Amino acid sequence: MCRVTTLDRRTVLRGGLVAGVAVAGLGVVGVSGCSTGPSEETVTAERLVPLVRSALADEKSARSLATAEPGYTAALTVVADQRAEHGRALREEIIRLDQEVAATVDEPQPSTSPAPAAPPTLVSLRAELERSSGEARDVAISLSGYPAGLVGSVAAAVTSMREVQLA
Repeated sequence: MCRVTTLDRRTVLRGGLVAGVAVAGLGVVGVSGCSTGPSEETVTAERLVPLVRSALADEKSARSLATAEPGYTAALTVVADQRAEHGRALREEIIRLDQEVAATVDEPQPSTSPAPAAPPTLVSLRAELERSSGEARDVAISLSGYPAGLVGSVAAAVTSMREVQLA
């Protein structure tokens, strides 16, 4: 529990605290061991949410392309399966870190483009994978511990998919 102590002038003078007079004169409120911001776990979980959404979008694009691009069906299936696994692993970590944040993962996001989305192409999927790996890399750098390792692995895997599977 957070305890806030306010020293008024009368209390300070009664106690004869010389230093307290200066503090009370400035109107300072003492707060001991209290943080009103989100916990480190909540912040980390919130940083992972966009990565889950990217993984699911990449999986969906790869699955839809697998039937449209017969020469890349096997590679696109690998990409789709791996991105689905990334989404699952990231979602599990969010659940472990913060249940309330986990409940927001599947909430619909406002669309930034007024036009309907064009069907995915190999070029657009490669671009999305590049964006996804860069986003994961940036998040990994900002984290520590297991979440940093998980996200760093996702970033490396996505880069590999783009460079090897879809070359």
